[in-house]
Amino acid sequence: MEPSTEADEERKSPAFRYPVWLAVTGLILGLSVEVLFDGHALGISFPIWSALCVLALLGMAAREGVRLTWPETGSAIVVLFFSILTALRLEPLTVFLDIVLTLAIFAIWVRTFRDEKLLNFGWLDFGWTFIIVPLEAWIRPWPVAQTAWRQALGERGERSQFMALLRGVLFALPILVVFVALLVSADLVFADYVENALRWFDLERIVDWIRRALIVIVCGIFFLGALVSALRERKGEPMISVRQPILSPFIGFVESMVVLGAVDLLFVGFVAIQFAYLFGGQENITTAGYTYSEYARRGFGELVVVAFLSLGLIMALGTWAKRQEKRHNTWFNGLSGGLVGLIGVILISALKRLLLYENAYGFTRLRTYTHVAIYWMGLLFVVFLVLLIMGHLRRFALTAAICTVGFVATVNLLNVDAFITARNTTRLEESGEIDVDYLSTLSNDATPGLIDLAQGSPGWVRSELLPYLACRQAMLSDREATVSWQSYHLSHVKAQKLLSTIDDDLGAYQVELTDRGWIVSGPDGEQSCFWIRD
Repeated sequence: MEPSTEADEERKSPAFRYPVWLAVTGLILGLSVEVLFDGHALGISFPIWSALCVLALLGMAAREGVRLTWPETGSAIVVLFFSILTALRLEPLTVFLDIVLTLAIFAIWVRTFRDEKLLNFGWLDFGWTFIIVPLEAWIRPWPVAQTAWRQALGERGERSQFMALLRGVLFALPILVVFVALLVSADLVFADYVENALRWFDLERIVDWIRRALIVIVCGIFFLGALVSALRERKGEPMISVRQPILSPFIGFVESMVVLGAVDLLFVGFVAIQFAYLFGGQENITTAGYTYSEYARRGFGELVVVAFLSLGLIMALGTWAKRQEKRHNTWFNGLSGGLVGLIGVILISALKRLLLYENAYGFTRLRTYTHVAIYWMGLLFVVFLVLLIMGHLRRFALTAAICTVGFVATVNLLNVDAFITARNTTRLEESGEIDVDYLSTLSNDATPGLIDLAQGSPGWVRSELLPYLACRQAMLSDREATVSWQSYHLSHVKAQKLLSTIDDDLGAYQVELTDRGWIVSGPDGEQSCFWIRD
């Protein structure tokens, strides 16, 4: 067997002009994870990290001579937009969605960076992206890392006595640790000698530095793999959704039409009842033996589920039902279009029920999210109907992804906790009812509205709100003294600044951190601050 030549090695190595730069960039991103996130609460750290990742990918693309297009620029803008929102919003689900969406768009961006196929993505392409991108990030960095190592050290450096000694030390350390641990357990005198020897070392600090170094190295390798995956030439790799389908159509045309027709008839009956009773007014309902509140203030959650399941049914039948003739497509499109129209009426029914429920019991996070989701679902179904008629259902996956982005952007711009506070304040003015205990559990996004509510509300509302606000002020002051700059959050800062404007009102309350947690004492006695979940 002939020894490999330098040319052979070159052919095996990845086709990157600057592997050392790639490796260093990956390590810098790994270091950023340790500096920004290790031991720090989420704050400005996430947008900083996202910006570093965007700059790293765009910078290495320019360095490697990869041509940038508008989709790449657009993806970078969307990533930065949602990452910045994590430092502006505190409502838990909003922040969770911002983080998940940022990471998801990063994965899609990596997958489509050089092939520009995003506009043709189907459901399987999106799903496969979220699986393959993390896998490639672990699989692809090693050849580049090896090439970078050789280029950085050179052939002589790699084979030098010093490097051989260093490798030997690295190999020997874990072996020595295992043997020392066993020998210490076997002999008490030897254990004393080892203990005396180790007194010269700060083991806790050493272990901590090793842990931090591992974070940097592991994350650096992962980010190097992500950079390699994004920048490598894909050479016309076909998308999954345009390959031979995994499962060919197996449901007969007659069977699929029976299913669609039966569901259509069921929904026609349900919609007829909605027009007769829910949309027809209170008199028809009382005649049927129910009160209007009993009938209308329930079921909106179930109706939203029905809408989603119906959409899934149409997609499933459209994929796996046999349609071999033109009239088959005509029947399928007709029954599916009718079903989509009926779903639209059902969504209107769900929205009406939700509005009645909100007017009766006030706004909560779940109701607000459902409220926003219904509008985006309505838009999604309209687009679905258009794509169905045009015969472009394959575009629906991208449409659903865009609507998801729109939904998350809407709840961010709405500022859920601030919106809930404002709407419940309006309800107090109209009905004289408000759930102060629930409002106290909201994040500091709601603090500006709670301050306005305390200053402009009846005495009983004010007396209930001020202890909550005193707790918030004390906890924010404690947070400011203990958290790092990485945890800086605009919502906390804004809340603390506004709370300082009502110091005279909060002066009557004393807040202390005890063994039982935060306790507030005031004119009405002592109570716990446990309901503050910020």
